[in-house]
Amino acid sequence: MKLRLWLLSLLCLGLGSAATDPQAVLRAIVDNQRGGSVRATLTLSVTRPDRQTQYVLEVVSDGNERAVTWVKAPPREAGQAFLRVGDNIQLYNPTLKRVLRLPPSGRSDSFLGSDLSYSDLAGRDLEQDFTPSIGAETEGSITLELIPKPQAPTPYGKLVLQASKPGFVPREVLYYDQRGQAVRKITFAQFAQVGGRSFPTQTTVEDLLRPGHRTSVVYSNYRFGLAIPESCFTVRALEAGC
Repeated sequence: MKLRLWLLSLLCLGLGSAATDPQAVLRAIVDNQRGGSVRATLTLSVTRPDRQTQYVLEVVSDGNERAVTWVKAPPREAGQAFLRVGDNIQLYNPTLKRVLRLPPSGRSDSFLGSDLSYSDLAGRDLEQDFTPSIGAETEGSITLELIPKPQAPTPYGKLVLQASKPGFVPREVLYYDQRGQAVRKITFAQFAQVGGRSFPTQTTVEDLLRPGHRTSVVYSNYRFGLAIPESCFTVRALEAGC
């Protein structure tokens, strides 16, 4: 009986530490966003006050540091492809039939004219570039404040990340500029249960400085937990697929 009580005490201590350790909370939130290895179709809708453009993408990811994305539609954009291995991003231009490496200075550039940047595709930037602290916590939710680390390649002065509990399911991220003004908002919805994680299959990005500028990403035909061939994460796969 004493042994059972001791084990129970250790378990409670561990859960309590995870709930109050901002770095562990941030990692759990990011892990929910990644969901593990996946093949999926993405519908990327870019909304502007005077038009809307829709892209169809195919994506393969190992759920960690590597992903490859092919543009399937519209026809004028089809054939473009993007390979990410850690911080290294390469682009395939079908017109030039060339692979170009994205320089670090280009990581904040717009992805396909959307409100997403290439840094957003990398995914791990939140853990690499920001120091988290607990902003607020209730029984059902938690708010993290993320401050850029020195020399972090980010234009933002602060991020505020909201997640629900249990499970640290991401709900919203607010981006603030260096003057403290909210400039960008990302919201997550339509969650799929993947290996005990809640993966958001719908993401919306809003430019708070430009009304009517919005991008949504919707996953479909998704399959998680697949064994992804190593050949998918090569330059050759950008043109030939895998």
